[in-house]
Amino acid sequence: MFGVQQHLPIFDVELDRNNPRIRRFVEGFEGDLTDDNIQLALDIGGDDGDGSKGVTTADKLRNSILANGGIMQPIIVCRNAVGRYLCIEGNTRLFIYRQFHENGVAGDWSTIPALVHETLPGDGIDAIRLQAHLVGPRAWDAYSKAKYQWELHYKHLMPLDRLVDLCGGDRRDVQKSINAYADMENHFRKLHQPGEFYNTQRYSGFVELQNTKVKTAIFRAGFSLDDFAVWLKDKKIEGLIAIRQLPLVLGDKAARAIFLKKDIKAALDAIERPDIGADLRAASLTQLARAITEKAEKIPLIEIQRLRQNPDDDVVRYVLDAIDALQSLANEFQLRSDDVG
Repeated sequence: MFGVQQHLPIFDVELDRNNPRIRRFVEGFEGDLTDDNIQLALDIGGDDGDGSKGVTTADKLRNSILANGGIMQPIIVCRNAVGRYLCIEGNTRLFIYRQFHENGVAGDWSTIPALVHETLPGDGIDAIRLQAHLVGPRAWDAYSKAKYQWELHYKHLMPLDRLVDLCGGDRRDVQKSINAYADMENHFRKLHQPGEFYNTQRYSGFVELQNTKVKTAIFRAGFSLDDFAVWLKDKKIEGLIAIRQLPLVLGDKAARAIFLKKDIKAALDAIERPDIGADLRAASLTQLARAITEKAEKIPLIEIQRLRQNPDDDVVRYVLDAIDALQSLANEFQLRSDDVG
């Protein structure tokens, strides 16, 4: 599946209306989908949600292209049935070239480096998309990946083994991704009115839901996946660690009542926690961090094996809590460092 590299006029290449990165933005679009609509969706779809001072992935790519006077990696195109070229990989780069050309940005943006395929056999287009965006450096967001995998498997009947081959990684992870997308669409989407913002970042919560213990705890407590979706939408559960603690909260009647009335944080606060002692409370963050590091490095293998077999153990829960808190703190350090720089 080799192509020929050449420079193509930017308006000889069509933007891909089936680009998985923008699929969630253009679904339900009323009227004919124009290039302007697609370009706007690509710009919105380039927001990776990393909170980096409002700079989207599309912004970063735009700045990089401008700084380098062009793209380092050619787009990938294939000739379609009417003889025009379809951009199957690199749509955002193509629309940035078009923007620069139309806005009179200094430089020659009238042509773009492209790897041209005259034909692609079978699932060749899907293979390129998956390799470029699921296992490559320009990843789609997790929801868009899962949506594309679900569509290939269930709408286009791609065998799971073939999908795993194209995506790389573990069969179980691909199946979990597909199942999480299906659960989200079946239970979360219907909570939204037409035109209401649909927060696809909640997808990570449905990935965590695929843990059998979480689903079992929900059903044993007399609830459903519809209830879980409402909890997510109403922000009674925030963060992956909180979802992992649902079995603990739902298994305790008093904590469950507090959770339903308030949220999971209040419920966890009501559950008896180990006394950390006055000495530990008085210790500095430096002392605690060093102590945790030394303790983690010296933990016996037999204890690790025991905890691996008992994921509901309090040690596992509190370690995951600590990781979550420390990661948030580390992110704050990084943001402060970026502000100073």
